[in-house]
Amino acid sequence: MKGAVLAALPAPLLSVGLLPRSRSARRLVANGLVVAGYYGAAKLGYALSFAGPVAAIVWLPVGVGISFLYIGGLGLWPGVLVGDLLANNYSALPWGAALGQTCGNLLEVVTATLLLRRLVRRGSPLDTVSGVCRMLAAICVGTAISATVGSLSLFLGHVVSAASLPGFWRTWWLGDTLGALVVVPFALAWSLHPSRRQWTTSRVLEATSLLTAVAVLSMLGFRTGRPYLYLIFGVLLWSALRLGPRGATLAIVVTVASALWNTVHDSGPFYFHPISQSVLAVQLYIAAAAISALCLAALVAEREAYARGLASSRARIVEAADAERRRLERDLHDGAQHRLTALAYFLATSAQHAASDQTAALLERAEAEVTLAIDELRELAHGIHPSVLTDLGLANALRSIAARSSANVHVVELPTVRVEPTAEATAYYVVAEAVTNAQRYADASTIFIRVKTDANSLRVEVDDDGAGGASMKGGSGLQGLSDRVDAVGGSFSLRTEPGRGTHIEAVIPAARMESRAGSTASLSDRPVVADAS
Repeated sequence: MKGAVLAALPAPLLSVGLLPRSRSARRLVANGLVVAGYYGAAKLGYALSFAGPVAAIVWLPVGVGISFLYIGGLGLWPGVLVGDLLANNYSALPWGAALGQTCGNLLEVVTATLLLRRLVRRGSPLDTVSGVCRMLAAICVGTAISATVGSLSLFLGHVVSAASLPGFWRTWWLGDTLGALVVVPFALAWSLHPSRRQWTTSRVLEATSLLTAVAVLSMLGFRTGRPYLYLIFGVLLWSALRLGPRGATLAIVVTVASALWNTVHDSGPFYFHPISQSVLAVQLYIAAAAISALCLAALVAEREAYARGLASSRARIVEAADAERRRLERDLHDGAQHRLTALAYFLATSAQHAASDQTAALLERAEAEVTLAIDELRELAHGIHPSVLTDLGLANALRSIAARSSANVHVVELPTVRVEPTAEATAYYVVAEAVTNAQRYADASTIFIRVKTDANSLRVEVDDDGAGGASMKGGSGLQGLSDRVDAVGGSFSLRTEPGRGTHIEAVIPAARMESRAGSTASLSDRPVVADAS
């Protein structure tokens, strides 16, 4: 529980040591934050006139309470209790009704938190559609308790009549549910949910544009009376699709704030008489907007998680295949090749000491066949996994490709550091296949190879002056290369025109291996050129 309580404290306070060291003091500070948050949310509702002493269009404190208890632990319940007691309007309510209302609110927050923890045991509720639905179910059950206890307390205190009790219960329940539905996802998205999107300048501009569009369309829809309000759903869904849970929850907050402000200030399509119908209309509008955006954001998060898992699985398969290739290459080199080399030596020695010329000729022929088998086995081992790649690195392995080629191969640029083995192997096979295809099918006379390391990737480019017209259709070698690059999370592109050569480019994710600096490739200031005659 200590770690849970600490999770509710602001990280800057923990990092600079501004909080007391004792467990009880830290819990006291955490509960103080809960009181401040709960009480502040209640007063904000009163100040903006969308929360009254007994019911609210949207009751934000319930969301604040659930968020604190879910993130920081159930040990923070005293903060909820104190915050609710301070927030009660005792001038408008009998003491007994106010205390009954507080008991219901505390049970609401604790019950919703317990259910949410039980229903969503792993990960964030915003990660999956089922998680969002379970979060909504937990919130609905908890808020139903508060609406029931609070309504009965007010009925017994003669604050509401029996005839108005069903409508009063509905308003209370929807108001508390919406308060939790707005605040809890926002708190979870910005405190627990990891942001896997890279916030580039273009992404920041897109987020700003989307939030501005939500605010502008809300204002136009509520102020002009024209049907611009329907367009908000499109922007909300786009925010969820492009910006994930964080963008969706932020857009929901902007939408709800605009709807509440305009409705309580007698503006917009939801302001009409009787007031109960106006409240119900804006509550249903907020519910539809929030649930739609959260479900789409969760659906996108599910698909992204599935894609990441699939990419990781494919990368593991490639790594396992490369490891197996290296093992086979070592086994062939250390086992079969050595045995055949020894056999060739014995045959040559036996031929020198043969009793007859015929026997000597047969032994010499056997030696030649064994030598040919050794050469073929060496080529086979090299094709499975070139030993030079493992021993000397990608730069020297590419030089060996250039040296063996029948065309003029210009190695324009090579990596100056070693990267992870899977990336090096992928880059090697891209270059080897591209050079082979250029010689065998395109009749190229000159080939250019460029391989360089960026921050987190390996960029491979191969150009030739051959006949062009290469294709990745029909299970070709290029298609296999593209599949291999895709499997490690990279990208593969081919540009070719008949008579104008071929350009192949691959970008491969690669982490540098600085610890192996002694085996990194070194380049001179001028390009390395290997011309094979």
